[in-house]
Amino acid sequence: MRFHSSRASLISAGDFTRLGSLLSRGALAGVLAGGIAACGGEDAAAVAGAELLELGAEQVAIDVRHILTSDGVLRAQLLADTAFFLNEESLVRFRGVRVHFFGDVGEEVSVLTAEEGVVNLQTEDMEANGRVVVVDREQSERLETETLEYLAGSNQLSSDVDFTFYRGSNTIRGQGFVSDPGLDTVRVTRPSAVSPRRSEGS
Repeated sequence: MRFHSSRASLISAGDFTRLGSLLSRGALAGVLAGGIAACGGEDAAAVAGAELLELGAEQVAIDVRHILTSDGVLRAQLLADTAFFLNEESLVRFRGVRVHFFGDVGEEVSVLTAEEGVVNLQTEDMEANGRVVVVDREQSERLETETLEYLAGSNQLSSDVDFTFYRGSNTIRGQGFVSDPGLDTVRVTRPSAVSPRRSEGS
């Protein structure tokens, strides 16, 4: 389902294919004033409404899916609990983020989870923040950091903050990296340590 509103031209730069609930800034202000009950979707709408007013967003969507493409090629599918449509620079802020990345022939190569994300609808670039984890399709490699960027044009993940990367029997720590979404090639900017990977429960 494509989203239509006063911001239809902006939203159509992406492809919001599933919108469980969509409310305007004015409508959510009314919801908060009315003291909506704290249960289920109504509770989610009330919490989203408070954040919408705080962020200065124009609209909020609950339970969303967004497709990221580059030159017409599917690169990723973003799922989120909540999306906030900001007033500036064609940005959408997401909460409760899960991103499935795809390869050149449409195969899933990794999954990213994060507390928050921001997507530029004009460039399809994304920033993920808060307990960011990327796991490859075989679940044999895992990258953990607090923030990273995804550049749609180059189809790359990157960060300039501390990270931990688990590959095979090794644990690699450092600051800054550049990688393909599948974690096949990870270039570390400033490595700090390489140690044996601990087994689960050790």
